Amino acid sequence: MIADLGFAAFAERNSPRYTLYAAARLSAGVRTSAVVEATLTSARARWEWLMCQPCPAAEVWEELRQQVERQSERSAPQNPVLAVLYQRLPNAVCADSWVLCRLLGFPVAEAAELMGAEPSVVEAALAAARRTLPQLVDAEAPLRHP
Repeated sequence: MIADLGFAAFAERNSPRYTLYAAARLSAGVRTSAVVEATLTSARARWEWLMCQPCPAAEVWEELRQQVERQSERSAPQNPVLAVLYQRLPNAVCADSWVLCRLLGFPVAEAAELMGAEPSVVEAALAAARRTLPQLVDAEAPLRHP
């Protein structure tokens, strides 16, 4: 019962933010809710195991990222800048940090919480993105500001 409540709270808190991320990365024709539902279904099935991990949020974020990657391979990206980011940046953490903080307007601390990372990791990833692709990284204004 307590595990069910814990999962419900986790899903309620993160589902809207996961949906924003998936919508930013996937083409307009893709049902982002299905990607988020698949991620949360997987997390629910593994909830007890996740609670034993050092950072459950990081595990679920990785699942979401993989779900989005699989779906994006089947369709054209909504934003071609994002395709370049995910191809040319050193790793997915850099690209995800940019999407969350620069495109969607999440504060560094919130992006870090969502990805299950320390804020310093997100800050370093944003710095790496700026160094790698300075012409693209600051070109986008946030779509939302919390």
